[in-house]
Amino acid sequence: MKIVLLCGRDINSQIVYSFLKKNSQLIGVVEDIPINKKKILRRRIKNLGFITTFSQLLFIKLITPLLKLESKKRVKEILSEIEIEKVGSAELPFISCSVNDTSSVDFINQLSPDIIVVNGTRIISKKNINLINYPLINIHVGITPKYRGVHGGYWALNNNDIKNCGVTVHLIDPGIDTGGILCQKSIKVKSTDNFITYPILQTIKGLECLKEVLEKNSLNVTQKEGSVSKLYYHPTIINYLKNRILNKIK
Repeated sequence: MKIVLLCGRDINSQIVYSFLKKNSQLIGVVEDIPINKKKILRRRIKNLGFITTFSQLLFIKLITPLLKLESKKRVKEILSEIEIEKVGSAELPFISCSVNDTSSVDFINQLSPDIIVVNGTRIISKKNINLINYPLINIHVGITPKYRGVHGGYWALNNNDIKNCGVTVHLIDPGIDTGGILCQKSIKVKSTDNFITYPILQTIKGLECLKEVLEKNSLNVTQKEGSVSKLYYHPTIINYLKNRILNKIK
């Protein structure tokens, strides 16, 4: 099965890239360029309001660097168990652009893959989804539809919903993490894990899902009747500190 990968520039995309390069017929890579931060900020203020957005920004700027330091040893431990290569390191067709540029669509359609695997990109526009002639599947670090959006593992733990702390491989449609579910698996976390390591553990577990989906060579979706659907964002600095102190959720 010929695969094109659409990915970001973070460690999780490197994990997925390395897995596909070693275990599948990876024929090309589209590396999504970072979104303009001012655009993200304006969009969040519009959707969530200034106060919530500002509090999220404080979490990102003040707390996240500390969490990275706290989890440095644990991250090294997790990554020591797998092989990782930098995205684009192999001699494969490669392009770096927005996944919503027409150039990415042209690149994909010229390669004629059987399937497109997506990880860590911006939301793909409805226009480009319709222009791409091949099925797209996403590795989402959360159990959908209950934990759509970002940091699904953290939010599941925060809600004391341990069984739904996991990962989903799903079809991509114009919604945000609303596509048909192909596979879901939960993860186990240690006391040394935190906000930084949860997504890494979820991505690695997601490789098991991805392997199962690709080996089946079919995209049969699983229905979750009556399941709650919610879209999550970054925690605010106040909510994070409150839940860390009271509930020990790191």
